[in-house]
Amino acid sequence: MGKRVESSVTAPRRGPEAPNVHGTWRHAGDAPSAAPLDRAETERLMHELSVHQIELETQNEQLRQAQTALEQSRDRYADFFERAPVAFVAFGSGDVIVEVNRLACTMLDQTAGQLIGRRFQDFLAPSERVRFRRSQGRLLRLEGPQTLEVQLAPEIRTARWVSLEMALSPDTGGAMQCRTAMIDLTERMRTQADMAWLAAIVSASDDAIIGRDPAGSITSWNEAATRMFGLPAGDMLGSTMDALVPDQCRAEEARMLRALRAGERITQFETERLTAGGATVPLAITLSPVRNAAGHLIGSAMIARDISERVRSDAALRRRLRQLDALSHAGQALILGKHDPSLLQQELFERVADAVGSEVQLNYALTGDHQALVLQSAQGLGSELLESMRSAPLDHSLCGIVVEQRRPVVLNHLHASELPQARSLQQAGVLCFAGFPLIARGHVYGVAAFASTSREHFREGDLQVMQTVCDQASAMHERTQLLDELHAREQSLKRADRAKDEFIATLAHELRNPLAPIRNAVGIMRHEDQHVTQQLAWCRDVIDRQVVQMTRLLEDLLDVSRVTRNKIELRRDRIDLLSAVEQALEATRPLIEAQGQRLQLDVPPGPMFLYGDLTRLTQVFGNLMNNAAKYTDPGGLIKLTVTPQERSVRVSVRDSGIGIEAQQLPRVFDMFSQLEPALERARGGLGIGLALTRGLVEQHGGTIEAFSAGAGQGSEFVVRLPLTPQLRAREDAMPNSTTITDTHPKRRVLVVDDNVDAAQTLAAILEMLGHDVRVAYSGAEGLRIATEWKPDVGVLDIGIPDLNGYELARGIRERCREHQPLLIACTGWGQQDDVEHAQEAGFDHHLVKPVDPDAVLRLLQESPPRSD
Repeated sequence: MGKRVESSVTAPRRGPEAPNVHGTWRHAGDAPSAAPLDRAETERLMHELSVHQIELETQNEQLRQAQTALEQSRDRYADFFERAPVAFVAFGSGDVIVEVNRLACTMLDQTAGQLIGRRFQDFLAPSERVRFRRSQGRLLRLEGPQTLEVQLAPEIRTARWVSLEMALSPDTGGAMQCRTAMIDLTERMRTQADMAWLAAIVSASDDAIIGRDPAGSITSWNEAATRMFGLPAGDMLGSTMDALVPDQCRAEEARMLRALRAGERITQFETERLTAGGATVPLAITLSPVRNAAGHLIGSAMIARDISERVRSDAALRRRLRQLDALSHAGQALILGKHDPSLLQQELFERVADAVGSEVQLNYALTGDHQALVLQSAQGLGSELLESMRSAPLDHSLCGIVVEQRRPVVLNHLHASELPQARSLQQAGVLCFAGFPLIARGHVYGVAAFASTSREHFREGDLQVMQTVCDQASAMHERTQLLDELHAREQSLKRADRAKDEFIATLAHELRNPLAPIRNAVGIMRHEDQHVTQQLAWCRDVIDRQVVQMTRLLEDLLDVSRVTRNKIELRRDRIDLLSAVEQALEATRPLIEAQGQRLQLDVPPGPMFLYGDLTRLTQVFGNLMNNAAKYTDPGGLIKLTVTPQERSVRVSVRDSGIGIEAQQLPRVFDMFSQLEPALERARGGLGIGLALTRGLVEQHGGTIEAFSAGAGQGSEFVVRLPLTPQLRAREDAMPNSTTITDTHPKRRVLVVDDNVDAAQTLAAILEMLGHDVRVAYSGAEGLRIATEWKPDVGVLDIGIPDLNGYELARGIRERCREHQPLLIACTGWGQQDDVEHAQEAGFDHHLVKPVDPDAVLRLLQESPPRSD
């Protein structure tokens, strides 16, 4: 490249050229040349000149290349300056910006044209400008480069904090400039602020925050950890947590360290740690891994929260829940009761002991002579001491004091007591005692005692729970006594009720037996009607009516007993309600006509079907009609109205009789109710008809009500029954009545009855109608006649002494296998069980005394004729 050329050299300008003497040109106007040189000199000079020319051209090329390199270097610098990753600002001594790069424009949120010519400090926060001027002054005093961290003006959006690296540099004119590099510190300042905030939080936290490296050594220890464990950070940094881990927690601490090294997170793990003084602190620990920017595990952060208060609250809550459970159990036991009150009481006391933290519990019962207490149950005592306390005299035990004072006895600090009665419990290590008397119906029957070997006194709430449960146990014991008495009375009433039912059944049987021959005798008298005088016929009719009345009274008496015990079985079928009404009218019309009363009917023409028992509904309307006839004076009006409604039928029986007082209306359907004073009951009746009627109506799903305007204003009884959907009436819905004539087939009839009159009168009626009849007055005699004679029909009494009717029927069935007779039970026992027993014994039919002879004759017609 040659040596450095400081300035360029140019050739001298020439004028018009003319050839010289050597054939060359010279410039016009040139001075006359010197003496001509010789050729050699000329050539030498020409050669030097050419060399010199070459040197000049070479230097010019070097200068040109240097200039190009300089320009390229300047361009590279300008490009680097413009695109540099650091913001650059240059300003003179007057703080006026003269040069900025692109990043500086971005950081100051201005264009280059907007920045150049402005003072740099205008872009700093006002609070930072004084510090900036001081640093600039030091720089200008040649104290060396200056570094300053400042906050930019708030209106600048792109950056908040920058670091200024300021240095002096001369410009092209030799003047000194302040060239400044700006580095954005916003993120670092934010991180520092966050770290400071986090450090403040960690320092102010009530939770212990402990940092550890992967090996488990402590790297940070906040003030809360110092307060919690009683150890300063200086003693713990670099050490491990081993000294603070109880022996029972060593395994879990090892698991936590393994989780730490594995980078796992543990959340709200509850455990215990030790303090510097050796006390145990319950903690909830959260362990979180800490990683560096590369994601590598560098340690863990452990947050330990003291949960002592929560543990105490939880313990108190659990204790309170146990107490509430004991109270709830006692309340349920008091309400619901159990079969064994003593076991229940023992269970309650054990629950209370557990709920209040009583390690010892005693349950004593007072002996019958009230001289001692006998241990019923106990817990928390050794076998030897327990054996010595099974019986406690009243004057030698704390529980005896409770009995004598009849109030709770509470002794705290029992170990310091000088009472001789406390020695046995003192030997067991009891520190406090609470005994409660168990009182039922004013008498102490036992003592419940609770004691503790771990604390010197019971809390007030614990004593309240003990007292409450003991009171409930006493109430339960009292209730058990009352229930036992009530049960005994109930059993007594049931026995009396059964005896009453048996008496009624026996009474009905005994009354039916004399009615049977009377009714048979009336039948005989009717058969001999042409030979009877008018007066005897009147007597016969009176007897017949009274027998019918007594029979109905007996049936009502038995029926009402069945209704009250829900023993009546309805034989339901689809029936026409009007059929029941017609049959009731047919039965009661003679009574109404005999009293000269007027009967008014308002009945629709069409059938009204319902699902019911025709016989029982006939009985319902018959009772209402009879009741109206009995309580209506001669010549009075009785009106029966049947009104169909949407889904039911309304049947009203209204009369113009004596009426019902308003205060008596609510009890007209009560059993044995009579509306008139006892001396005025000339109209008869047992007061059971309406009670029976209501029971039968309700069994049909209906209702019955009584209405009256008062005494002398008449009364009305309204029955409402549900209807079934309208269906076509069957032609055979109402069976035709059987007509008894003397043209029926003749039968062999065996009559067996220990009531001689009943047997003979029935036999006389059958013989009058041409039947061949034999009579037996004992079961053995009846079986003999049946075996030898082979009757077509057997009419057998059930209650015969030597061989009852059931046994007789079985014997006849066994001995007469080739010719089985029709067997009819004729008895005073008419309940459903009696009918079923008769069917099981082999009877074909069951008739209740006094038997209507026509019913017997109908059954005789149904018997098959003899094959011989």
